Parts: sequence; structure tokens; C-alpha cells
Amino acid sequence: MTLERTWKKILRRKGLSLWHIPAIGLWAASLVYRVGARIKAPAPDEIERVDLPVLSVGNITVGGTGKTPMVALIASRLIRDEIRVGIVSSGWGRKDTTPFVEAGYRVPHLSVDRTGDEVMLLAELLPEAWFSVHSVKAEAARALAATGEIDMIIVDDGFQHRRLHRDLDLVTYDGAVTRRFLHMFPYGLLREPIRSLKRADIVVITRANFSPDLSDLRKRLGRINPNLSLYQAQFGTGELIGRSRRLPEKYLEDKSVFLFAGVGNFKPLRKQVQALSGDLDYALELSDHQQYDSELLGRIKRMADEADSDVIVTTGKDWVKLGDFDFGREIYYLSQTVDLDPGEEKLIAQIVDQLQLEKRSD
Repeated sequence: MTLERTWKKILRRKGLSLWHIPAIGLWAASLVYRVGARIKAPAPDEIERVDLPVLSVGNITVGGTGKTPMVALIASRLIRDEIRVGIVSSGWGRKDTTPFVEAGYRVPHLSVDRTGDEVMLLAELLPEAWFSVHSVKAEAARALAATGEIDMIIVDDGFQHRRLHRDLDLVTYDGAVTRRFLHMFPYGLLREPIRSLKRADIVVITRANFSPDLSDLRKRLGRINPNLSLYQAQFGTGELIGRSRRLPEKYLEDKSVFLFAGVGNFKPLRKQVQALSGDLDYALELSDHQQYDSELLGRIKRMADEADSDVIVTTGKDWVKLGDFDFGREIYYLSQTVDLDPGEEKLIAQIVDQLQLEKRSD
């Protein structure tokens, strides 16, 4: 059992359980983490600026909150409006930590070990964007601005990277997370206290359809920061994308499916695939940003063989790390759609207005 799986079991403990014993250790560790997060905040004279408008898209909890789909949505809409977009990332989970700056359409020619899964997926979705990957996001932003190829910067997962000045802070907040998990990591899911949302300009409540009390959540966020622009989002399923073809999601209606993924929030994905498929044979939850080798891929193939599944389904972040491994059956990743309320037009208009962005003339 991996450390991540053990940690999740402790967090998900119910009733009287032996998992309460290690939970005491997580609580003690969370106190240290809280102090570290406070010390980490830079002094005003340590904050670096670049000569371009900067939008940060981040979160305050560990695990998946839908940040990557939001980056893709915002960047694609800005590009459609003829605004040249650059994306900054630390390339979380990559093995080769060499910094790079590259046009999006060239990134897929690099190894995923160098780009990281999120950057590789974003580059495939956004070939017109530019990407800068560096362990220090301020350094990545400076290198990206120096290219002269962009009009603005989106910092992926930038809310905690306060060394880089941003002109607009957007936070994706997972509406499905209940109050029992709103403690500091590792005792809970918070990367910093929830009151840190006072620094945010926009909060998008993601997975709003899974929120146990959306109205109460909106009120709580409003009390923390009365000046917040609040949106809510639901993630839907788009196409099934394979190595040589794209299919509508209804293709799964009469198929037995084997699902595997290494994502921060596996439960909503499992529910989505279960609703789409004729029969969900098995759902294999792996570690977030899972690294794949021939042994693990072979294990997945054997499990799908034993289940006699018609189709294997995974996510885009996992797909880009699979190479050309032959699973002996059809395999697809399920693309995601984002349904915003108020609509994406309002969000994009707010970003354009507050960052004072202009279309480039032909």
C-alpha cells in the first residue's frame, strides 16, 4: 500500500476505527505544516514582477479541483480572441527537472518525463499557447515574458506561489469537499487556511453538483471575502479520444468498462464512467500523478483480461504517460467539459477587463 493510499484511508476513516491512532500523528504534523505555510509567505520586497498581465489559477486543497480544465478553458477562449497566451508550470511529477520554454505545438515532441503530465495534456489541447516550465514559477514567468511571443501569462497552480506578483487570482474550490476534510494537510486537505481566500479575486466552485449544501458554501465564502466574484462549475464528459479515432460518450452504453486513473479526486470520475457504461467491471484508483512502467501497465492489462472488459477508459493526464503499450483491447481517455454558471462569457469578459487585455491586430 502506497503512502498516499494509506493517508486517504486515514482521512476517510469512519466511526470507531484503528485508523484514528495514526490520525493523531497527522494532526500533529498539520500544526507544523500550518507554521511552515505562514513562514513561507514572502516579504513585499521579495515579490517579483514581469512586464505582462498575470493570472493565477490555483486552489487551496490538495488533490484534483478541476484546475487543469479551467486553465484549458480560459486559455482557449483568450486564444480565440486573438490574445497570445503563455502558461507557467512547475511541471509537477516530472522526472527530468530541466527548465524549458517552448511553443505548445512542439511540447508533444518532448518526453512526458520532462514536461509532466499536466503540461503535456495542456499542450495537446492548446498548441497555440507557449509553455514555460521551471521548479520556481517566478523564474518560469520571467523566461516566458522574455520570448516576446505572448500578451499575458496564466500561472497554473499559482495561488501558493506568492513570490510572483499576479494581477488576478482565480481559485478553484472543490464543492464536493465536506467540512470534515477542511483541516490543514496532512490531517485534512487544506494547503493553507481557508481564510486565505481573502487574497482571491475569483472563486469557481467546482463539482457544484456534488456539493452537500451549495447555498451554505456560497454564504461561507462570501463571509470570508465579500469582494469575491463567485462562479460555480460542473464537469461533464465530452468525447472518448483514442489513438486513431474519437467517439461520442454514448459508445460506452452497451460496453463493459475497465477504468483506471491516478487523479486527486477519483470518486466523481468513477461515478461519471459508471453512469456512461453498460457495466463498470472495475475501477482502479492509483496515486495522483501516477508514474507508469511496464510492470504496472502489464498488471492493468491482466486485470482487464480477468474482467473480460470490452474497453479501457482513463483520463487525459494518465493517457499521455502510457506510450504505445498494447492493452489488447480498445482504450480511450474521457475528455471533460466545463459548464460555468454564470457562463464562461462573463468570466472571460471579467478577466479581459481586469487584466486590460486587447486583441492583437492582424
